[in-house]
Amino acid sequence: MRTYIKDVKIIASGTSLHQKTVSMLIENGRISEINPKDPGEVDVRIEKSGLMASASWFDMRVFSGEPGEEFREDLESLSNVLLAGGFGGALLMPNTQPVLQNRSDFSSVFAKNMGKAVKIYPASAVTINCDGENLNEMLDAHFTGVPAFTDGLQPLWNSDILVKSLQYLQKFDGLLMNFPQDKNLAMFGQMSEGVVSTGLGLKGIPHLAEELMIQRDLELLKYAGGKIHFSCLSSAKSVELIRQAKNEGLNVTCDVGIHHLILDDSHLETFDANYKVSPPLRTKKDIEALISGVNDGTIDVIVSAHQPYDQDHKKLEFDYAAFGIMGSQILFPLYQKFLKDKIQLNTFINCIASNPRKILKIVPPTWEVGTTVDLTLFTMEDDWLFDATSNQSRSDNSPFLNTAFKAKALAVFNQGQAYLDPNIYSA
Repeated sequence: MRTYIKDVKIIASGTSLHQKTVSMLIENGRISEINPKDPGEVDVRIEKSGLMASASWFDMRVFSGEPGEEFREDLESLSNVLLAGGFGGALLMPNTQPVLQNRSDFSSVFAKNMGKAVKIYPASAVTINCDGENLNEMLDAHFTGVPAFTDGLQPLWNSDILVKSLQYLQKFDGLLMNFPQDKNLAMFGQMSEGVVSTGLGLKGIPHLAEELMIQRDLELLKYAGGKIHFSCLSSAKSVELIRQAKNEGLNVTCDVGIHHLILDDSHLETFDANYKVSPPLRTKKDIEALISGVNDGTIDVIVSAHQPYDQDHKKLEFDYAAFGIMGSQILFPLYQKFLKDKIQLNTFINCIASNPRKILKIVPPTWEVGTTVDLTLFTMEDDWLFDATSNQSRSDNSPFLNTAFKAKALAVFNQGQAYLDPNIYSA
């Protein structure tokens, strides 16, 4: 198939095409020509005002219901969500039923990527059944192509397990990811501990639950060596702890959920369980620190933390509602609506494209003629509504349903395949 993309602005820092507007001819999944004088006959022609392109985006924290709870989200619907959100890749957390921890589990996920423009990489559980007690066969998982090791929703609470994991993974330069939350301090908590939780009469989860775990992990990293990635920072002090650790030369990276950059705990005054997430939404002061952390490079990655739930999990008394929020499909639209004046576009793209691949040691896309095309086309000038019709997920646990957006992913080219918004091209 021959695809011609006319007048697209490239966002790809560190390359010769960065900030340049070019036209591109794609043939059979490869970049055939840059700025062709005459593209000739093509199967698809893409031409749109305000068109931009970058390396395809990569969501480093997503969840699925498959296997075990496919009614919430299966891998097919997750792929649709990711493609509609502009993602050519994603890291799937192991918290399924059963847990993703065996060779057959990983092979099944990889097999379902066939014929799609998105590649979902399974993360392996660090401990058997993510219970924090017994180490999983991580070397076996490594040989199947798994790029990271984490218990996902569950923190690695056992210090001995954390040390042994750091030491074990050094044998093949494996990446350990941890969700930093002291489970005892967070026990029975429903939201961030503070003025709002006190006023609502809800048990709070203190900032200390996150900060104490990060302090512990950093000390153990100094002791054992290796590298660690912290998932979903939410606290201002957490950002400062990571900043200091990086300045000391520790091999540490981290990410933040898009919702923690735009929402504070005051939204829970409505008792809308769609705002109930883990870690909990914090304060405006924390949001400012998280945004500063993104801008100065302390925070490496922005994730959706896409965790789909149906109404049976959310339309309950607040104490019983599940933690989690959808997000992959609207991660970039949320940036445009709430953050474009606070975080530069190039910085944001690095956080959702190049940085995740660097951390996971996934070969980054190139812009050379003859190479396999791996890019996302997007715009910040296209009005659309995120509602029940446009939502690609099987679930609907988002406070942003029925929200109007301007930014949108328009196409994803990856793995020799193409996902195209039907409104942007002509045959």
